[in-house]
Amino acid sequence: MNAFNITISSRLKNHAVAQTLAELGTDISHITLRRGDFVLGGRFGIKFYTDREFIQSIKERSIYREVLELKREFSDPIIIVEGEHPFDDPQVSLATIHGAVLFASVANRVPILTTRNDMETAQMIFMMAAQTGDSKDWQMAMASTVGPQLMDGEDLDPRINLIAELPEVGPTLAQGLLKHFGSLSRLFAAKITDLRKVEGIGAKKAEKIHAFLNGHQAA
Repeated sequence: MNAFNITISSRLKNHAVAQTLAELGTDISHITLRRGDFVLGGRFGIKFYTDREFIQSIKERSIYREVLELKREFSDPIIIVEGEHPFDDPQVSLATIHGAVLFASVANRVPILTTRNDMETAQMIFMMAAQTGDSKDWQMAMASTVGPQLMDGEDLDPRINLIAELPEVGPTLAQGLLKHFGSLSRLFAAKITDLRKVEGIGAKKAEKIHAFLNGHQAA
């Protein structure tokens, strides 16, 4: 299995998210994109906002045009808003914010995903890239991947941080998995029999991890 391919807008070439994605072992290309900031598998187009940029786009009403352009450009458009207060601004009414969110996510079916920081954003995009192959259930998988329990250790290998979010893994077993497989690409391509060779992983745990990585639910 090759490294996951992610195209990133040139405007984010030196952004921390792009740097973390490179550390996670993805194959990155930087180009000038007409729309969006990240493209996965030629289908998934992601528009990236900080929380302040997102609120500003609502104030200027540019969010409405952006949503429609994303739909025209990509078969699966997504918006990611990064920050502690994605839907909160004392200068903008809650009704106005809700109207923009509903226009995107309900009226036009462009999901709005939120992250707290650069690390969470990179992890979310990485997991999307991993799920864009054959999985039809990647949205279900993502819903349980990037949650409030991500580790905050800045000196921790970001690959460990991501692996630790897999079902029933945690930081200690994550280190064992990375040591055994050597890369995220090899881990994501692993079969159940391969996973069971790792110390601390039994049959049930191997099935759950394998099912998650392949966008399915374990029996």
